[in-house]
Amino acid sequence: MYPHMKLLALISLLISASLLHAQDAAKNRVPLLREGTQIVEAEGQLSRKNANDPIRITINRSSGTQQDSCIVLPNKRLAEMELTNVENPESTFRVSGDVFVYGEHNYLLVREAVVLAKHAERNHPTSVPLDPTSESLEVGDFDDSISDIVKDLEDATGSLVRSIRMASDKPVAKSAVLEGLKITSRRCHLVRNDAGAWIAVFVSDSTGLSDPPCTLLPSVAFGKLTLWMRTQNPSTPVLLSGEVCNYNGHGFLLVRSWRAVHESDRLDR
Repeated sequence: MYPHMKLLALISLLISASLLHAQDAAKNRVPLLREGTQIVEAEGQLSRKNANDPIRITINRSSGTQQDSCIVLPNKRLAEMELTNVENPESTFRVSGDVFVYGEHNYLLVREAVVLAKHAERNHPTSVPLDPTSESLEVGDFDDSISDIVKDLEDATGSLVRSIRMASDKPVAKSAVLEGLKITSRRCHLVRNDAGAWIAVFVSDSTGLSDPPCTLLPSVAFGKLTLWMRTQNPSTPVLLSGEVCNYNGHGFLLVRSWRAVHESDRLDR
């Protein structure tokens, strides 16, 4: 076989192998969840490859054969889950929340989360229960106080599910960013920081007050907005509607809708 024919045969083999590999990868790849999908009381664990990677949660599907891996969006629930993971890196969470899509990734905004604890060992009673037909009570029958009885019950049954945030142990610092605040058609300018993130800088209203800047979170609306902004002058204002999230005192904005500012729009919005 001539050298150039051998080269062509090798290239053909490599192309065929790559195509077969791509087909196998497509078969094994879990499809993205649609934006707007609601996760209800799903169990999963947090993971992170390194400090520069986002935090993910892996959730088992009902079929038990596939898993969904979602990047967890920053908010107070995530901060609480991270605190719990510091104490126990193997923590399993039961979460509910909303799914968003950007690029080839799913993102989960956790609305509710509890950490699942293991069953406690059950202790069998060592004392003989009272005879229900007995007409008299012995002094020993009064030895247990109510607190002792409650403690015995807790030791026997254990706590299966507990709230993540204990207000006395993990107080939340005050912040100007209000978690869950809904904004409608707020006028702002979009800028990019050194890391490439898009930041919404809100224009002061008629009272001279302005909300703290917020980092925009990924979603379908975010993708369309940033694609449009790349064709505009950096000083072009825009009207945003969405929900504010607070993560360790920093503001983030989940954009639900947006539109360009028209001359007829009021300046105090």
